Amino acid sequence: MKSAYAVLVTPEAEAGIASAFHYIHVRSPANAEKWLNVLYQRVGTLERMPRRCPSARESRYFGEDLRQLVFKSHRIVFRVEEAVGIVRVLYFRHAKQLPVRNG
Repeated sequence: MKSAYAVLVTPEAEAGIASAFHYIHVRSPANAEKWLNVLYQRVGTLERMPRRCPSARESRYFGEDLRQLVFKSHRIVFRVEEAVGIVRVLYFRHAKQLPVRNG
């Protein structure tokens, strides 16, 4: 069993994070900074035992094992790439958004 994974955040996930940050920042700049710091701390926890997180709704559409980590009102959707020791964060979605679909 691997002791640690590298965590990579895709541009699409970064765009989702930036959008959520902007939404919060407009309403409360101080809270937005705290929110972003805690978010990246949570993402960092994926370095160890990422499979502790449940399957994401997107798994059925992509036909692969995608997992999710819930952060406040958002879902961090990711894939564990065992062969290369990477956790790839694919999407950052508000929990009320429909799942991402393939195609």
